[in-house]
Amino acid sequence: MSGLRLHQIYPPFDWCKESTLSGFLHTLPGPAVLHIPGKNTAITRVVVTLLHGNEPSGLNAIHRILSEGYEPRVNIKVIIASVVAAKTEPVFSHRMLPGQRDLNRCFSAGEKDLQSEIAMAIKEQIIRMTPESVVDLHNTSGSGPAFCVSTQSQEQHIALASHFSHRMILTDIILGSLMEQKLGCPVITVESGGAQDDVADEVAYNGLLSFMDAENAFYRKQHVELLNLPRRVELAKDRSIAYADSAQPDKDITLRRDIEKYNFGETPQDTCLGWIKENSLDALKLDRHPHRLEQWFYLNDHCLMTKRPLRLFMVTTNATIAASDCLFYVVDN
Repeated sequence: MSGLRLHQIYPPFDWCKESTLSGFLHTLPGPAVLHIPGKNTAITRVVVTLLHGNEPSGLNAIHRILSEGYEPRVNIKVIIASVVAAKTEPVFSHRMLPGQRDLNRCFSAGEKDLQSEIAMAIKEQIIRMTPESVVDLHNTSGSGPAFCVSTQSQEQHIALASHFSHRMILTDIILGSLMEQKLGCPVITVESGGAQDDVADEVAYNGLLSFMDAENAFYRKQHVELLNLPRRVELAKDRSIAYADSAQPDKDITLRRDIEKYNFGETPQDTCLGWIKENSLDALKLDRHPHRLEQWFYLNDHCLMTKRPLRLFMVTTNATIAASDCLFYVVDN
């Protein structure tokens, strides 16, 4: 059990109407729960946002909804997580504080550091609230369209996704994220698009309104395309990466500066994604099934080429995130 407790914030929320998004953020004393009463107090739905301090679309949507004085159909509990990282100047630029672990990799860990304490406090708070469903709102690391992620492809999970996007990824990749936890109800992650994409704020806002206002949150709002079991492409140990229009001689891997354009569209066969200095796929690794690297990619005079039509997503051009997390996810088209 975590010794840390989240700050509990109750209505009225009239103060939100006078605040900017930055002002709203700075009003929060730390990781917090906003208790928003609904018309039907018998049902509780949970929204988690800002697990990463540089992903503000969920917080922006909540601030906008509170500023409008909206009353949800059911009780809504909003958990706002990485408040300190988000406040650190420049605001909304730090995924986590320097030297700390990624909060959304700490929910399954047995560590005793602060991030694990916060993760356990969030998990325990959700379980105590016995919600009907949980939605975890994020921004993608790079620019791209919205999608949802789940470890389950049951009808309830697909229906939850339909409030936000027409795409859902079924994953078996275990990272220690909130979505993987047994919380007593369906849980999905929503990737609303890049933090720099204006449309991401609208996806988060409109999706939350749909989720919060639904009489039945498990009724599909739209058709949802399901992408099954993608793999995660990572840098091999001790490799370096850059993004540029040509190979950088001081880096092991250089990916194209415009690689984000392949997010979710078809990446055709024989597309050059970048350059590998040592002319070997050993500079890359998959989370599992390493032989698939050769099924999907090949090298042509140091150029990293696609061997077949692929779907890439979570593509980033942030070298820090690429090195600490992953380059992108991939699945057969």
